[in-house]
Amino acid sequence: MKFSKDITINAPAKKVWDILGHKFADVGQWSSLVSQSTVNNDASKVNNSPVGGRLCETSIGKISEDFTAYDEKGMTFSFKGVITSKIFSNVISTNAVTAIDENTSKVTVTPNVDLKVFGILMYPLIKMNLGKLIKQGLIDLKYFAENDKPSPEKLASQK
Repeated sequence: MKFSKDITINAPAKKVWDILGHKFADVGQWSSLVSQSTVNNDASKVNNSPVGGRLCETSIGKISEDFTAYDEKGMTFSFKGVITSKIFSNVISTNAVTAIDENTSKVTVTPNVDLKVFGILMYPLIKMNLGKLIKQGLIDLKYFAENDKPSPEKLASQK
């Protein structure tokens, strides 16, 4: 299962790239989907990435996300989510930041999920729920990049 979601952000691409790429391990500071995040020191850096990966505390438990590709100049990266599930076997997310003009950028997130038999049966529901999660993450990112503070959803999730 593969699809894309994107959002336009009223902030320079370099600023957004700094949040997503350079500060990859700090996702817990701005995403309402992640209660906290830290650097995964066991993950190897990829193509001069700032870290090898991150460990995230989420509503479904701990998730390790390790870089599989990193392109500083192109402002793109991919990471593999290491998650034990009866629904899917492999999760890779590709993320890209594109400059629209000097003060506007676009972020595109493209998850690619290998579904197990049970997951195939639940495909429409899984795609809908994953799409909602990605959309919320993008909304949180937009707010953080544009306002230099966590979104109201992130603040509410910490209570």
